[in-house]
Amino acid sequence: MRISKEGKAIWFLAFLSPVIAEMLSGSAPFIEWLNPLATATFLGMYGAGAILVRELAIRWDKGWASIIVLGAAYGIIEEGIAVKSFFDPKWVDLGELATYGRYLDVNWVWTVWLTIYHSMVSIALVLVVFSLIYPEYRGVRLLTEKRFKMVSLIFVVDIVLSAIGFVFIQDYLPPLGWYLASFAIVASLVLFANRLPKNLISARHEFPSWSNTSFFALGFMTFPTFIIAAASTPDALHPAFVIVMLLLLSAGLLLLLQHKLGASGNDLPKAYYAAGFLSFFIFLSFINELEGVVSASIGGLIFIVFISTMMHRVKGYAKPNTSRGPISRLRMRWRRRTDSNR
Repeated sequence: MRISKEGKAIWFLAFLSPVIAEMLSGSAPFIEWLNPLATATFLGMYGAGAILVRELAIRWDKGWASIIVLGAAYGIIEEGIAVKSFFDPKWVDLGELATYGRYLDVNWVWTVWLTIYHSMVSIALVLVVFSLIYPEYRGVRLLTEKRFKMVSLIFVVDIVLSAIGFVFIQDYLPPLGWYLASFAIVASLVLFANRLPKNLISARHEFPSWSNTSFFALGFMTFPTFIIAAASTPDALHPAFVIVMLLLLSAGLLLLLQHKLGASGNDLPKAYYAAGFLSFFIFLSFINELEGVVSASIGGLIFIVFISTMMHRVKGYAKPNTSRGPISRLRMRWRRRTDSNR
């Protein structure tokens, strides 16, 4: 059976979210994807989730503010409702956060960090990369009404089965009050996303004001900065301080991108930012392999090829970014002063 171009785009997006968020991050290295059940679960949760967020944003004619809020709702659905890591004190990835920041049966620092992670990585970054690979589908819905309902059903079934399955896997039931609150918060975030103005997060300038190298560096440093903040758990700091720091970092990153990323001619800067972000994950994949995470480096190797392909594709259609970095701008100013004094 021949797959249409739209069909290929849908499958690409369905795989892109879990491959970045799970395989490349090292949470589920390549070897785990050889299990068909695991792959189907990732596609039904991450893939369907990313597709639905994109379709809702386009259906409602919304912008990045709504996508980010919907991404947060997705994070709560996955981590709070499906796998219940927000509440489980024995969750395998918690480390010190199993005790630090735990209050009233909720892992608060972990909850805020994972909500930000899924909004930023599983949804927003994925949709940026998708728009760079398929620029012809920007603002275009990929799903018919029938397919939209089918993907929604797949997503709901995946979440329900995961929620039931993790009760037996983790042998843990979350507090009923907090669990029900998760549903209410998700519903509130979806309604909030539907009412946000389309241009709430929009570029302040027409063209990017940074060089491509600067955007790559910012992308490379984004994730480790959040990791350092989330892992800052000395006894002298109250967990609320770490939570506020994570939220301020998120707001700061958005404001920085809003200020430096232009409204047009920004495909290459976006590609360099995404490449930088993914490059840190690639670096991390080789570290994970050295630390015993079998097949983690395979994800890194796959994405070295992927980034190369993405950059080649974007350079084929995007206008070059003529913005100069801060050092280049200082040199230009120095030359102008020198020339004027002659």
